[in-house]
Amino acid sequence: MHLPRAFLATLLAAALPLFAAPVVKTEHVEAQLLPERTHAQPGKSVVVGLRLQMIPHWHTYWKNPGDSGLPTRIKWTLPAGWSAGAIQWPHPKNLPVGPLNNYGYEDEVVLLTELTVPADAKPGTVPIKASADWLVCKEICIPEKGELDLALKVDAAPPAESDRWKPSFERARAMLPVSDAALKADAGITGKNVVLRLALPSGLPAKVTFFPERDNVIEAAAPQRVARSGDALLIEMKLQDAVPKDLPVLKGVVVADGAWPGASDRRAMEVSAPVGSPIAMAGSSASGGGTGGSATGFTGGSATGSTDVGGSVATALLFALLGGLLLNLMPCVFPVLGIKVMGFVEHAHGDAKALRMQGIVFTVGVLVSFLVLAGLMLALRAGGTQLGWGFQLQSPAFVTLLAMLFFVLALNLAGVFEWGLFAQSMTSDVSAKGRNADAFLAGVLASVVATPCTAPFMGAAVGFTLAQPAAVSLAVFLALGAGMALPVLLLSFFPALLKKLPKPGAWMETFKQVMAFPLFATVAWLAWVLGAQSGNDGVFGLLLGLVAIAIGAWIYGRWAQSESALRPVFAVLFAALGVYVAWPDATASVTPGVTANKAGELPWQAWSPEKVAELTAAGKPVFVDYTAAWCVTCQVNKRVVLNSSSVVAAFAQRGIVPLKADWTNNDPRITQSLQELGRNAVPVYVLYLPGEAKPRLLPEVLTSSLVLAEIDKLPTDTKTAITQR
Repeated sequence: MHLPRAFLATLLAAALPLFAAPVVKTEHVEAQLLPERTHAQPGKSVVVGLRLQMIPHWHTYWKNPGDSGLPTRIKWTLPAGWSAGAIQWPHPKNLPVGPLNNYGYEDEVVLLTELTVPADAKPGTVPIKASADWLVCKEICIPEKGELDLALKVDAAPPAESDRWKPSFERARAMLPVSDAALKADAGITGKNVVLRLALPSGLPAKVTFFPERDNVIEAAAPQRVARSGDALLIEMKLQDAVPKDLPVLKGVVVADGAWPGASDRRAMEVSAPVGSPIAMAGSSASGGGTGGSATGFTGGSATGSTDVGGSVATALLFALLGGLLLNLMPCVFPVLGIKVMGFVEHAHGDAKALRMQGIVFTVGVLVSFLVLAGLMLALRAGGTQLGWGFQLQSPAFVTLLAMLFFVLALNLAGVFEWGLFAQSMTSDVSAKGRNADAFLAGVLASVVATPCTAPFMGAAVGFTLAQPAAVSLAVFLALGAGMALPVLLLSFFPALLKKLPKPGAWMETFKQVMAFPLFATVAWLAWVLGAQSGNDGVFGLLLGLVAIAIGAWIYGRWAQSESALRPVFAVLFAALGVYVAWPDATASVTPGVTANKAGELPWQAWSPEKVAELTAAGKPVFVDYTAAWCVTCQVNKRVVLNSSSVVAAFAQRGIVPLKADWTNNDPRITQSLQELGRNAVPVYVLYLPGEAKPRLLPEVLTSSLVLAEIDKLPTDTKTAITQR
């Protein structure tokens, strides 16, 4: 009896379990070789799949694993005459782990390999062996391997699909990237970003994510910005440091959120883009884009702070303006408020035109200072130096100079000498010019003293500049300066508000002297900062130097009416002696870390990326305080909120481990970690919770209720686990 071919195929399929490959089970993965067809045919190729079934929340890696990990490898042992091709990789997905982002697979993945069967292969059953190695990870990684076997039948008849494994192969093939000759792609590098441009006659999807084939090209965790320019789609990505010099072609896979137009149910497209001239990124974002694993927006995640810039330059400028406005309320700027208020009181009932001019000049002083600061940061960054907001305060020499400046200003306010006469003589005999010079210097001084502080909205705005062209970075800093200068500018243009101030009188001298004490307090704080950088010897030298400067100021003020040439000579000599004695030893430094914890305060431990990974892998919630001794906002948050009894008790009850990342001195690892979080200023507060791949960012200015509310959001199972430990 002649049986129909379909019936034979059914019989073969039914017989396949007899030759089914055994399953290799490890602690985290179930592995097995799968045949796509019922049998192999001599002279033809047959596809075999390596199925990896991971346990929930664990993953394996794509051929480029991203920030960490290793791709799966297969070593074949085949019958004589047989050969194996390369692994056909399904498109990956982003796998964020803390500040890192990996590319890989969760649940199940089938890695396809095409085997070539020799034409003289004899009918029968042949052994197919594979030694597979894979790295399976959650917060920790475990290398595993399996020795896999498959008994594959060889028959001269054309094979049929294996019904048993058909769904697995269909899923795997649907995930394979396709190539389209009509797809036009090119790329261009601008600064530290690369822009990939795609154009396809059949259309392009709205949301895509690019996965580079080569590692060490782009920052895997940095968000990707997608914009449409005409019929083309632009994908802007941050290049790794150092920027690759040998990148003639950008290869990889572009994965759409849905199916590609005209590509049936396929979501991934192969891309090979020659790298040529820089490509300008479109100004407005399209409807979203792929993001790195640790970021929820364009500048990094912020679960509670509501300070994400969200990928828009306009939003960044608005945030910068608001941050600059709020900067006036920060304790760093408070000491100079006295100087500014005094100036307004003195001129409140004077010439309105001159008053407006002072407001404009003050604003110019602020804007020029912010531009200089931004330009310096960009110039140093272009030279390979990683910097952030307030970077100059990481220099003991700058801290010393700032302390001496505040000390001299305080002596002036206290009446030891009169600065106004000296300033006017140095500028002009015309009083208007002298006032304008004072206003400009006040703007410069206000900008300088603002750098130790970070206001709400400011962190996200400044962090936005990390991956932006120089023009955008300068615009953001200008907006920050404009926000800071705005209140003074408004007061100068609306003098009616000034009329509400008290009239000039004897009280002004008392007020002036009182305002000297906040400046003395600032000097004391800067001495403490210097101690954290250079130790006790640095503080002692500064204090001795300030004494010498005080003597010089006293000589200048005490004999103000004297015509003797010895007066300025001695004043300058003592001032120079003070600078010489106070100047810090460039070789002196204090090892950064965590000072001894006091009773009733949080038990801080020193931060390191390895420490975070170790603790989170152990299932412990971790709170990281990115701080610096010179950061006033940081110190206020620590004293008022983080060391409050309610917060300390909540940390202890929930088993939260507090880590301190001290940025008082320059630390490239902390700078890098801040950049990965989308920030380059402190304070930054990050909460890592078990089971959550993305860290939670808290606002720059904390309150106890805010921190407690955030702690109370701990997942229920986490609370239970911590309590049980």
